[in-house]
Amino acid sequence: MRVIVESGNYFSNNNNFGDRAIYQSIVGRLLAIWPNCEIQWITSNARLLIASCPEVLALELTGDRQSGEPGLVDTIRLRTTDAIHGDSITMSSNPTDTERLLVALRNCDLVVATGGGYFSDGFSGHALTVLDTLEAGTLLGKPAVILSCGFEPICNAVLSEKMLNVLPKLDLVVCREPLQSKAVVRSFGVAEQRVMAAGDEAVELAFNLRAAVPGNRLGVNLRQSDYAGVDAGTVERLRENLRELAGKLAAPLVGIPISAYGPSDPDAIGSLLAEFAGEVDDGRYVSRPEDVIRRAGGCRLVITGSYHAAVFSLSQGVPVVGLTASAHYRAKLRGLQAQFGIAGCRIVELNRDDSGVALARAVEEGWRDADTARPALLRAALRQIAESRASYDRLREIVEVSDQSNPHRAPAGPVGRAAAISVQTPSAGFQANGVRRAAGATPTGGSSNHLRKPEEMTLTTLPALSPDEIETFRTQGFLGPFTAFDAREMERARTVIYDRVLPTPTPYCPFGLRVRHLDSRTVYDLCSSPEIVGRMASLYGPNLVLWNSNLFDKPPAQPDRPEEYPWHQDHYNWNMEPVLNISAWLAIGPATLENGCVEVIPGSHRQIVPPVLDTNPRLSLRFGGVASDPRYIDETRKVSLPLESGQFFLFNERLLHHSNPNLTRDNRLGLAIRVTVPIVKVSEPFPCVLLLGEDGMGFNRYADRPTDEPDAEWLASLPPGHTFMFDRPIPGMGWHVRETDGSNRFAWTGLEPTAWIDFRPTGPGDHFLRCEVVHMLSQKAIDEARICVNGALVTVERSQSGDMVVLVARVPERVLKARNDRVRISLEGSELLRPCDLDPTSTDKGTLGLGVRHISLAAETS
Repeated sequence: MRVIVESGNYFSNNNNFGDRAIYQSIVGRLLAIWPNCEIQWITSNARLLIASCPEVLALELTGDRQSGEPGLVDTIRLRTTDAIHGDSITMSSNPTDTERLLVALRNCDLVVATGGGYFSDGFSGHALTVLDTLEAGTLLGKPAVILSCGFEPICNAVLSEKMLNVLPKLDLVVCREPLQSKAVVRSFGVAEQRVMAAGDEAVELAFNLRAAVPGNRLGVNLRQSDYAGVDAGTVERLRENLRELAGKLAAPLVGIPISAYGPSDPDAIGSLLAEFAGEVDDGRYVSRPEDVIRRAGGCRLVITGSYHAAVFSLSQGVPVVGLTASAHYRAKLRGLQAQFGIAGCRIVELNRDDSGVALARAVEEGWRDADTARPALLRAALRQIAESRASYDRLREIVEVSDQSNPHRAPAGPVGRAAAISVQTPSAGFQANGVRRAAGATPTGGSSNHLRKPEEMTLTTLPALSPDEIETFRTQGFLGPFTAFDAREMERARTVIYDRVLPTPTPYCPFGLRVRHLDSRTVYDLCSSPEIVGRMASLYGPNLVLWNSNLFDKPPAQPDRPEEYPWHQDHYNWNMEPVLNISAWLAIGPATLENGCVEVIPGSHRQIVPPVLDTNPRLSLRFGGVASDPRYIDETRKVSLPLESGQFFLFNERLLHHSNPNLTRDNRLGLAIRVTVPIVKVSEPFPCVLLLGEDGMGFNRYADRPTDEPDAEWLASLPPGHTFMFDRPIPGMGWHVRETDGSNRFAWTGLEPTAWIDFRPTGPGDHFLRCEVVHMLSQKAIDEARICVNGALVTVERSQSGDMVVLVARVPERVLKARNDRVRISLEGSELLRPCDLDPTSTDKGTLGLGVRHISLAAETS
């Protein structure tokens, strides 16, 4: 058994005791499963690696893996199949890092990535290195997993694209906290059954070293760095707070350093404690993770600005007060708080006017309650240890299944401690799980790339088009109407969509109308109707890929928002190559001339009409694409396509079409079903579903069909508490993508007329609602803003506080209890503007209302 471990060369530049503790734990657990396995660890500092993990074999690399020589993944794709997967690999006399990695991966049985919370924008280069190795492993048909990592919402486009491409191919992703990481991983298309939350790997090491009785010292840690949001001014303010606290508690101070090199915790701790009377141990000469763990175990309370100082303390039953001044550390500490509980892990926001008061209160309460908190913290540690061990049981199963799928796989040749290269190793083969694994298919379900449609739907059992109908589609660009469902079936579907689908957010679309076939069984069943699929197969062949769907919920026209969809060709807006698509437009309710049915221009698919790069958002807030130049459109040739409920028509990606405003009092609900073929590579940030036949190409990633409606899991996924700081995925819809403003996150309203978030039900009594607005394009936007709670309009008082406007409303208990499953807070009515309309030099065409960074509900007595 051979394992390759990738931690992004962390040993080369950061002597971090927390990560070294993770590595020691992982090595011990791998050897417990496979006592004779060879663990080959990628590093740039073999000496430091072996000092911490003497059991491993160091694969020491010398170069910068993010620049210079050709990338590992590109090398695998460019070399011939024989060179990569054959019986031998010819190496150069002076092999590059890429060649050495290639041989190591070729000879291994499992690829493991680990090493901390680097899946974030601030550590994108580190994350890209790790993802490269994982992707290379999947291309070579190896099981690949991530262990004990933290994940944050990603804005970096390069990293996001890489994660979208790699994460769904992995066999298992083990997150170290459940509050945010699991949702982030799932949002990149990873199947639920391949994601686990199991606590930090270092928890067990610290738990096993715990002291028999609590200590009496006050532990101190501080991380002074850009990514921590802590500067010299923060240190100076903390020094004053800490001097007063230490005097009150009469406790000896001890440093709990984690990072011993750039940025150095001992330096920051030393600066913090520089003016204290007497000699204070800042931990500068600590050399092993075990020593740091014991220092934390000798404390009654630890004040920490770093993640692993908190892990080492909490795992031994020592409560902590976490210091945070950045979204990165806020996410880390809140994840620990979710694992260990609020009573044992208090969090204080630095760089606020009341930070000193909040710190004093948290430290005094933590010190006072340390004895009573200890048993609960130790129970939480034991639970996480059990969860982590369960993840290794899954890991064993993954490798066993991989071995069983290749019963004739020959063992690889020997690998020496200095990562010697065997150039004549027998072939491991390239067949796995019964299908070609060029992009990571697995036998356990979930996302994969090479698979067969599981349902019993074949061309012989499906409706087919006649030769005349096929010719009509070829010449006119559309065909229909046909009937897929009766009116009663459509009414049931309409009810589910309005009651359970549209009110529930989806990780794939911020306004909840796209790709709902990925999380709604009802929408999927509409998309996979045999009446639709059979006719598409008559035109596009036996292998069909469902890559997109759009719900069109057109409301009645308003004077300022007619909701007119301009003339356009769909191919303008799609990220696919080549652009090849067939769509079905299905009427879930009647589509009439009065409510704005689709209109088309026959034969217009034979030309590409120049696009208009700027559209008026007031015509259709939901359109959001580029329209066709009206000078090329002859409306005298247009044909209206009214449909009865359950009817549909087919059209291709270049047919000119549009729809007029809805002049009735009811919404018009329709579904566009987008289908392509396996030869097309789809580059959208969501997976595909195989509708019919097989995919032998491997260009796209796939998800399983949903088994329920999205609200079945939505309520259970709502975070605890009633404060939202926009530092994690928004539990609602109608918001633009979150942005960063200094050290804070915020989001604009305006993607939809109403933006909302959900909280869990509150306790008894009236509550105060607080909303902090940090940006707006006009005073009118704030003056006209309305807030509703559970559909009831509340009276809002507005005040200025520093650089923000604060909206406060008293919410009666009867309003909060109007729904027993959630509390929904909605912001609506703000004037929507575009930056480009206010500043001709701006290229920002997004419709914006208010920029919000905080929404909370607090009981009247709190």
